[in-house]
Amino acid sequence: MAINLQQTSARLNFYMRIKELDVYQLSMLTKTPPETVGCILQGEDYCMDDLVALLKELPDLNSRWVIYGEGNVFKVEGREGENAQPVGLKKDRAEYLAEMQALLHQLEEIEKQKQQQTHLDQLRSRIRDLTKHI
Repeated sequence: MAINLQQTSARLNFYMRIKELDVYQLSMLTKTPPETVGCILQGEDYCMDDLVALLKELPDLNSRWVIYGEGNVFKVEGREGENAQPVGLKKDRAEYLAEMQALLHQLEEIEKQKQQQTHLDQLRSRIRDLTKHI
């Protein structure tokens, strides 16, 4: 499964909003240079080892959710299931659901842009093929 840096960035930004962290605070908390945190949060090219090291310092965050979008945002302590409460929530569930909907919309837009880029690349290739004999 390929990793989309923009989606990973959007998920980590969502976690930061939930925890009310800024870049500097996340940097200090994870012992990661602020420049590296900035690259990760902007979806720029970065070493996957940097992301893994950052995620290891956030024990309540589900790294599988950040990287692949699978599972819940938070790791659940104790028993698994819908009735278990995630650790460290600062807002009520309705606020989180509203933010999650906005995040899903943002992820859908990223996916649409990716599909549009693929279509544009195909059209450019077709134009090059049609015009190379001219």
